[in-house]
Amino acid sequence: MTTLLITVATLAGLTALFLVLLALTGRRSNAGIVTSRFGRMLRVTAGTFRFAFRWVARAVQRRLTPKAEREALDARFHEETAQRALETMGHMKGALMKLGQIASFMDESMPEAYQEQLRKLQAEAPPMDFATVAHVIRDELGDDAELLFERFDKEPLAAASIGQVHRATLFDGTEVVVKVQYPGVDGAIRADLANNSWLMGMLGAVSPGFDPGPAAEELTDRLLEELDYVQEAAHQEHFRALFQDHPTIRVPRVYRERCSARVLTTEYVPGCDFYAFVAQATDAQRRTAVLAIREFVFDSLFIHGVFNGDPHPGNYIFDEAGRVTFIDFGCVKRFDPEFIVRFKRLNRSYLVDDHDTYYNTLLEMGFVLPKLEKKVTVEWIWDFARWFYLPVLEDAPFRFDRDYCSKGLEKIFGAEARKRLNMPPEYIMLNRITFGLNSILARLDANENWRRLSKKYYFPTEPDPLTGV
Repeated sequence: MTTLLITVATLAGLTALFLVLLALTGRRSNAGIVTSRFGRMLRVTAGTFRFAFRWVARAVQRRLTPKAEREALDARFHEETAQRALETMGHMKGALMKLGQIASFMDESMPEAYQEQLRKLQAEAPPMDFATVAHVIRDELGDDAELLFERFDKEPLAAASIGQVHRATLFDGTEVVVKVQYPGVDGAIRADLANNSWLMGMLGAVSPGFDPGPAAEELTDRLLEELDYVQEAAHQEHFRALFQDHPTIRVPRVYRERCSARVLTTEYVPGCDFYAFVAQATDAQRRTAVLAIREFVFDSLFIHGVFNGDPHPGNYIFDEAGRVTFIDFGCVKRFDPEFIVRFKRLNRSYLVDDHDTYYNTLLEMGFVLPKLEKKVTVEWIWDFARWFYLPVLEDAPFRFDRDYCSKGLEKIFGAEARKRLNMPPEYIMLNRITFGLNSILARLDANENWRRLSKKYYFPTEPDPLTGV
């Protein structure tokens, strides 16, 4: 007990010191976003100390609380901690908030209290006031909102990590949504990325199998690209052209005359959000949505060499039939055709039980640094990778669930992977979409014969040796 009390006092003192430093590093943009590298890093560090202080304080309180009341005490602790994390990430915006969005649906091992609170980061972050919105529109489009749109709602429809969305109407009556970027969020993201480079270096120091340089560069390129709404408009138009005739996949139209680097105007699509759909959809509607989401991801990647790398639930809109509208194309990765050839060969070799081709392709793609090749045997990597291929190893339905998703994350970020395996830069985004998709499928209770659905990607001109089809 004495040790705990000393720890509490120490953490309390450190927390107080950080609070003083926070007051001295509070430079903010017009949208209230802290933009300095040191200020943002300090706020993350202060949050860590506050959590540690509260955790130790709870440990003391648990000692003094009857066993029958400890479960309620723990529940309150997790709920309050989750709310504080939500407030911190929501106000800071940028890369930190995007990390919270990803964690809210990808980390299935996270307590429900944290998932429930962080889920709000997908569309319910603290918004900027309308005066700031109006200022951005005037600066970017050259006129006031009331002169550019017949109607422009002052209250946002959604607020996320880089910008917030307002409903509006064009003068011809077309219903649209207008995404307006937060002033200063570019500086916040660059500050986060500068801090991330430091963290990547630390990871490289403790993970001998990981080369952090290419990974940091890829992450930087993708996040900075999200700041350019002109580029996002081009991405969205490209995906709209790819899927324009698809019966269950929709991509909203872009209105270029109302777009700029920090303002994006697109077609308004009615429907319900992901969580409402999960709560009320029939089995048939769920299946339609599952097949549409999966086809969107895999056709984009394997057929067109491109995919949208931000699969969080806030980026889907569902209609009554289960058809899916995909929104937010800020984070898009275009792959070199040679990479797609190797990626297909890698996966196909596992499906046909070709150990040597699988191993050699892994080496060719850079999954193993040369200094560690002797430690990564054919047998070890084959056993290690099996978990990721479970959905397509049998000619039978496979149900995605939280256990499968959690164990996949444990393997890819576990000690064995860090010691022996490298992550090629292309896999920064591939892992984001893969684990994001798995989590989405689990929440939709997806149960399909994924082996047969994968035939057109791995055996397009020949029968699958397992199914004979």
